[in-house]
Amino acid sequence: MNPDYFPLVKGAMREYAVTNAQGLGSFKIEVLSVATSGGRTVAQCRRTTLWKGTPLKVTLFEVVRDSAAVSTEGIPEFRFPVAQGTEWIISPRRYWIETLTAEINTPAGKFAGCLRVAYLIAEGDGGSGERYYAPGLGLVKAVENDEGDPFTHELIAHSG
Repeated sequence: MNPDYFPLVKGAMREYAVTNAQGLGSFKIEVLSVATSGGRTVAQCRRTTLWKGTPLKVTLFEVVRDSAAVSTEGIPEFRFPVAQGTEWIISPRRYWIETLTAEINTPAGKFAGCLRVAYLIAEGDGGSGERYYAPGLGLVKAVENDEGDPFTHELIAHSG
């Protein structure tokens, strides 16, 4: 059995540094509640985003884990089975699980045994990206080399 690459735990917090074309910022994700019923787990979450010179922005959203995927607001973070080669398409992006043994460094630490999801945008014509999920923790880094709006998210703090 694979480790849990996207734990849904009430009270968990993840904070990320963001770099994109607009500059530097940060966002914090907090899990407010978790409910499981009929093989489906639903977490109610809050995202607090801060960009220099702008007021805090707070949004509520839902993460769902079922037999098919872990999805944020209906968009899969990754699909099951969690195995190298698992692939899915959400046009114009094609995703696949590249490895379960990635190592990644972030300001929050070094993480081994990570799930690496890679993707192409418009089969590479529009760019590419990758996301890393640490076992027992969740998303630790995301990089998108999109022609229009490249970005990087890196974990800087976590609890719970």
